[in-house]
Amino acid sequence: MKTIVKDSPTSKVNRILPFLEKNYDNNLESDYTEKIEELDKNFNYKSNSNHYWSEPEQSVLYGTPLYQQASPSQKIALNHLHWVGFYKVVADSEIELTFYNTITADCLLAANKDYAFIADMLNHETYQERKHIHSFAKINYQTIKALLGTKALINSGSDNSTSFEPKSFHVTDYLLNTANFIGGIWLKDKEQNYSQKLIELQDLNKSISSSTPANPTSPTPTSGFFNGYLGNTNTSLRKFFPFSWGSYPFLAANFYVVRYMANIVVKNNEFEIHKYCRKLQKAKDFIPAPTAISHYHFLDEAFHTTTSLYLARDFYKSLPKPSKFEKLMANLAVLQTQRENLNGLSGMIPNRFVSDSNAITFIMKLLQSPVFDMSLQEAIHWLEKCLCYEHEGFHFNLKVHNHLLANMQRFAEDIDYLWPVNREMRLMADAGSIKKALNNNIKAFKNFSRTIEKN
Repeated sequence: MKTIVKDSPTSKVNRILPFLEKNYDNNLESDYTEKIEELDKNFNYKSNSNHYWSEPEQSVLYGTPLYQQASPSQKIALNHLHWVGFYKVVADSEIELTFYNTITADCLLAANKDYAFIADMLNHETYQERKHIHSFAKINYQTIKALLGTKALINSGSDNSTSFEPKSFHVTDYLLNTANFIGGIWLKDKEQNYSQKLIELQDLNKSISSSTPANPTSPTPTSGFFNGYLGNTNTSLRKFFPFSWGSYPFLAANFYVVRYMANIVVKNNEFEIHKYCRKLQKAKDFIPAPTAISHYHFLDEAFHTTTSLYLARDFYKSLPKPSKFEKLMANLAVLQTQRENLNGLSGMIPNRFVSDSNAITFIMKLLQSPVFDMSLQEAIHWLEKCLCYEHEGFHFNLKVHNHLLANMQRFAEDIDYLWPVNREMRLMADAGSIKKALNNNIKAFKNFSRTIEKN
């Protein structure tokens, strides 16, 4: 009778590594990053200003009553501003990744020297992210300056959102505080594998800040998918998640669950630009530089997405079983990611899944900018029509939301340690409601209107 031998952790790792090695080799052999660098070096907004950079559906205010009556030049501007807004978040997220890739790679390497190849792969991806960031920042700077004027660049750092809703109690906040308190108890005898990079840091918040290309000595905080997902949690807790990801191999692997979620959010939007670029190529039409950069970024990020998938879905199974604390922290990370990045439905900005209340300030600036040149009263009138009444923009984004939700759920169902609220992406699913979005928008508009009246 044949003896059945259960897989050891090492055998499970050995099954995964060939796929990661092949992915890494393909990445090294590609030249997409170099092509992005070349396009970045030669970019000039004026040369690209008269063309759509993606399909018209990927435009700020698409589907709203205002978009229907906008002029051709205004529609192109709205298309460019959607590209800018989307890649502002992507750039912020990639800035954050230059830190998180490093501490998780160091943590895994500290746990097992055989994981050196994984560390090398993540370091190479970090190198690529830096090239991406520079190209996005350059295009965004020139585009905002050309369309919205120099004033729009002032105080346009990491947080261009405005919320008029008071802070409310969230179960996640309570659980985070509880986890911070009991972590030392549950992990009393748990071996830690500190990232050397993490040990060297004196100020974590400073380390995950960025420097703008225009002024590299002036650090500005980021609000991408990773730091943004920490929301309004206090400073100690903003440090607690990164320290966990950089201290325990299981949680280092868990970080790639969050990274994969970010990857497929980008892919959900960028695939459409990739198809648009292919269409232009086939027709032998002019391809704007931002469109080409999106196309090559999509191809570059495919390697990163594959890395995230294997580390998130498979690699943790080769590690020692997680403690109760580690499972708690892993689930809180995914729950908080849903809450901060995927807990709303925009009717004004396609492929955006947070409340429109956080975009009011930007839309008001846009309506009063040279693009529309509206008076304050005109801007308020159109803001209400776009924000508080059902229109095609909500329905279009709901379709995009549902497609992304299905991909999120398909991925999460294979992660056996996730709670049902995370495996089924319940917070995101619950947010896919036009009625809820309108109710939130009406409340936010009323609060915004009161602040205008007081001034």
